[in-house]
Amino acid sequence: MLARATACLLLAACASYQEHAAHEHLPSAATRIDFPVALELGLQHAGSGTPFHVELEQGDEGLAWSVDLARGVRTFNVVIDAADGRVVETEDEAEDHSAAIAACKVPLWHAVETALARHPGRPVEACLRLKAGQPVITVEIQGDAPASVQVDGVSGALLAAAAEPAYADTFAEAQGGWTSVGRNPYFVLEPGWQLVLEGEEDGEAARLTITVLDQTRTVAGVETRVVEEREEADGELVEVSRNYMAISSLTGALGYFGEEVDIYEDGRVVKHDGAWLAGEAGARFGLLLPGSPRVGARFYQEVAPGAALDRAEITGLSATLVTPAGRFEGCLQVRESSALERGSEVKLHAPGIGLVQEEHLRLVRYGRKGS
Repeated sequence: MLARATACLLLAACASYQEHAAHEHLPSAATRIDFPVALELGLQHAGSGTPFHVELEQGDEGLAWSVDLARGVRTFNVVIDAADGRVVETEDEAEDHSAAIAACKVPLWHAVETALARHPGRPVEACLRLKAGQPVITVEIQGDAPASVQVDGVSGALLAAAAEPAYADTFAEAQGGWTSVGRNPYFVLEPGWQLVLEGEEDGEAARLTITVLDQTRTVAGVETRVVEEREEADGELVEVSRNYMAISSLTGALGYFGEEVDIYEDGRVVKHDGAWLAGEAGARFGLLLPGSPRVGARFYQEVAPGAALDRAEITGLSATLVTPAGRFEGCLQVRESSALERGSEVKLHAPGIGLVQEEHLRLVRYGRKGS
């Protein structure tokens, strides 16, 4: 799972800066494929859709442009090699940005041109988002003086710079009142409840099985429920994690108190990356899901300095998804990332059910184990 002492407080203060400063570490030399060409190639390959996010990213195989286009309540992503313009990956996601698209009157490239007129340089990202209900396009510019410029999505005018809200890492639930069995609006913490998600990742059949076990463990003085996650690729076990969770009787939030991780290769455990426990090495509990979610809320799910700093931003409350297990409406849409690495993923949680989509995986079965 994606989702701290003195070092943790420092990370919280710097979270917004780290996101913008990451572009400063990209190679400064111009790529063969620049922003407008990447945008045009993305549009050509997609065939339809409204671009709302274009970003130059450093991947395992070099620099690539990621172009996101909205298609109704879905998002189509095209990844383009920045050296030769090849399309290296595409993805169709149940990520709804229709409200921002409908509110915005300024094309993405026009906002970039406006930003460059004030701050010449190389645009490396442009992103449309709703802020306080208003469309804002943020343009990141690399150059002698890197800049983050915001453009009004209605008028096209430059806006005064505003810092992104920090991710919360301390919570009212610290007062206590935890229970190891119960329900969050989007998570069932009852022994025997099971979710099975399937799909394809990197050309391999993938399966994720989440089971609430009839086991508890006391972590940092709190009785937590053990939730097991088993990940398989082409029928082979690749990871098993035992997650320690509890629900706040005060707010209904789902607290996350740590996990034990076994990573497998050829049927053998080879490492335990990402393992942590609240109360050890400066780690504290995080929130997997709030009890009363609101769009724009940001919070840490894992608060373990140096080991796990997964965090989440709620981006929607009304997504609809059709999976082999059925049609789910009013889904909670969450974008998860980590303060320790680049990249993010989108998850959807259905009311009264739980996780129904995680990137390429979709729910195929849910309910009491064995029923």
